[in-house]
Amino acid sequence: MKKYPLLLAILLMASVSFSQGLKAFISHKAYCTHNLQPYIEFTFIVGGNTVQYVPDKQKKFTAGVEIQVDMMRGDSLEKSLHYILSSDPFADSARAGKPDFADIQNVPVPQGTYDLYFYMRDVNGDSNKLSYIDRIVLDFPEDKLSTSKISLYKGISAPESPGLFVKYGYYLPPLYSNFVPESQYTLPFALEVYNTPRILGDGKLKAKCFIEDAGTHLAANTNNIFTMEYPAKDVVLVFNEFNVFNLPSGNYFAMVELSDEKDSLLQVEKVFFQKSNPSVQVSLDDFTSTNVKGTFVEMDTNRKVLIDNIKSLFPVSSYSEREFYENRLKTLTTEQLQQYLYTFWLRRNPANPEEAWLKYKKRVEEVERMYGSQQVRGYLTDRGRVYLQYGKPNEVREVPSDPVTLPYEIWHYYYLNNQSNVKFVFYDPVMTGNDYELLHSNMNGERHNPNWQMFLVRKIQTQQDIYETNPVDYWGNDMEEYWKYH
Repeated sequence: MKKYPLLLAILLMASVSFSQGLKAFISHKAYCTHNLQPYIEFTFIVGGNTVQYVPDKQKKFTAGVEIQVDMMRGDSLEKSLHYILSSDPFADSARAGKPDFADIQNVPVPQGTYDLYFYMRDVNGDSNKLSYIDRIVLDFPEDKLSTSKISLYKGISAPESPGLFVKYGYYLPPLYSNFVPESQYTLPFALEVYNTPRILGDGKLKAKCFIEDAGTHLAANTNNIFTMEYPAKDVVLVFNEFNVFNLPSGNYFAMVELSDEKDSLLQVEKVFFQKSNPSVQVSLDDFTSTNVKGTFVEMDTNRKVLIDNIKSLFPVSSYSEREFYENRLKTLTTEQLQQYLYTFWLRRNPANPEEAWLKYKKRVEEVERMYGSQQVRGYLTDRGRVYLQYGKPNEVREVPSDPVTLPYEIWHYYYLNNQSNVKFVFYDPVMTGNDYELLHSNMNGERHNPNWQMFLVRKIQTQQDIYETNPVDYWGNDMEEYWKYH
């Protein structure tokens, strides 16, 4: 069975590195004031041991990073943020052990959709810049319920003094890369809800909070579900923390379902995060008590076919289930294989597990026709896995015969798992067949490779700077254009 990475800890636009080792955390979120004035909150955190320190007039050593963000609305520049973020002064220029330094900027802008052009560079080091484009939507209508995005934090404590990360009366350092380490036992979160008096009148707002497995879209822990009620007001703060002490390693969503007092669903907000918890072992042996007589698996007695069917579930499985396939599948009896396959779909569709299986099996057969070969099953290819896990892309740009690049494809999803403008880049590194490999994606939890363009032009540019992300230009180079939003 092809080995897929079970846990990827890089989130695009959360943690970036560039310019001979400079590392930074960047985030941007849309918020609204009490009078519905939208603004973008930018957070910049620079790795203190990744920048150059030079002496100032007081013979202290400081570092600085130039930051520029152009906020484009269509073809017009709405606003621009441009300044130098400086470190504290130090007695020496050594980088080892220097703390990170950070800043938060709130920029009011009119409602609308913005392309954000980021530029950052170490003013004392290499002159190469980080340049990146992302998109943000500010939509806070006066006659509808609206929200900020959910923010996740590394911890929560009483503030010792006013500071950069003091918010809502607490010290709330942001969670880098939305990655929760094993040492973090709780996951604080906050969500702002706007305009509830107009929608609910004197009624109350209910917020059901839980953690969902990103692979299965099932509640990860039924004991970790709670509901809170709030009186209607201009800005309602949904603020609490999840217990993640026993949450297994994997990819998840922090979920908040908003409803009225009659439990009519108003809106759902979620944010992706990853948890590392290798000490927590999950047992899936509860399926062995399932009675499969009279079910759709009873007549499936071919062990080879049963194993193949279960392996095909990999793209839509949880982290624990994927580990199970890789370590335990071959040890199961034929009856246990039947029980597992049936239980898998029973959990996902208790009303009609057979229908859910047949619908998925049809998609497996589809990717087999498109991406399978005599050497590898379609569901084991990267394109097959992405197709089964996320569905059919909205657009596919195929470049099979560019004279300069290796064959590649760029898949575009307009909206996927609460993330917009999602792209996947697949390529054929050996130019011998149909098994394209995933090279780069901006999807949360997927393989992220800022040097993806350099990999595609290896035919003409074999000697390359490992920090360089853009290849030498050539006639007909459309990679950047294919990747852009427009």
